Amino acid sequence: MLSAIGAAALLATLVGAPPAAAAGVSGAGAAGGPGGNGSAGMAGMAGMAKSKGGAKKVCKELTANGGFEQPKIGNADWKLFDEDDVPAWGTDDPEGQIELWNGGMGVPARFGTQFAELNATGSGNSIYQDIKTKPNTKIYWSFWIRARDTSDGKDVDATQIHFGRTPKNDGSVNGVGSTFAYLNSASDVSWKRLYGWYRTGPNQTSTRVTLTAVESASTDEGYGNLVDGLTVVEHQNCI
Repeated sequence: MLSAIGAAALLATLVGAPPAAAAGVSGAGAAGGPGGNGSAGMAGMAGMAKSKGGAKKVCKELTANGGFEQPKIGNADWKLFDEDDVPAWGTDDPEGQIELWNGGMGVPARFGTQFAELNATGSGNSIYQDIKTKPNTKIYWSFWIRARDTSDGKDVDATQIHFGRTPKNDGSVNGVGSTFAYLNSASDVSWKRLYGWYRTGPNQTSTRVTLTAVESASTDEGYGNLVDGLTVVEHQNCI
């Protein structure tokens, strides 16, 4: 099934695994196209951020509601919300809906109590948010993915993270993205951490971060991909 998502597919990185195990991509990563759309790549991260003089830097979070804790679902296992009701997030779902979970189907959140399902209403759906960024600056990202349980065999669960300039007038987003895939089976549906970096382009003061369900770990296109704990920061060691 890996061939279905093309050569861009990369193996998901487990926490603590060497960056080389994540993909055949160096720190330079894949360059953005013409027009200063930035570049992206993989990077290992650990520890506290420090300046050259050894002083700690403030780890400022650039995203909002990256753990999907708002709005609160309440006692339900899961719930569909209009995108306007989910702080910081938008979607390209035709119905404009984002599905949040609260421990449904026996799946615990990686952080807090809630998380999101990317392709709740069909394949290829995306959720996104716009963050304030500095031009020509490298930013570091991390998030967690999990497949829903499959009944038998091993399936591929593929999720893409994409960075690009925030479009004007709802235009297309030019930028760079990486697609991550891992084999999933009924005995291995644990949360997996993905991480890397992206460099903004000239005059890029607003950046759109997009999470897309490329392929689900099921023949049902609306079954999976679960995401939690998105964080984007300016300093590598803040992840």
